Amino acid sequence: MPQSLKQFIKFCCIGGINTLLTYLIYLLLYHSLGNTVTMGIGYGLTSLIGLLLNNRWVFRPNAAVLPMVIKFYSTYGITWLLSVVFTFAATNWWNITAELIPILSLFLTTPTNFLLSKFWVFKNGQTVKNI
Repeated sequence: MPQSLKQFIKFCCIGGINTLLTYLIYLLLYHSLGNTVTMGIGYGLTSLIGLLLNNRWVFRPNAAVLPMVIKFYSTYGITWLLSVVFTFAATNWWNITAELIPILSLFLTTPTNFLLSKFWVFKNGQTVKNI
């Protein structure tokens, strides 16, 4: 199996965990805080899990920690913004059911996040030999 495919599978596993947690947070809070704010909170809380697991399990970079953290959170900021803009548009312009919005948002944010992580955040990383 090609190395990039292994990384993508691992990345998606971590993303699945984060997505589940974000979705649970969303379902618990969107009635009281609103869709957009709740999506932002979910992203913020699960970002640390993503950083730690992608750093140690998926990409294993040989990079200085501070620049990597800055790039990671910049990437999260970009995908968070995409998610929030999508949530706003889906809620206010497209009248998409609130419970479906986070799931549909994944089709935009997952590939964006993976590509930025692989080719920018963890770019100088070593390849992972085993799953």
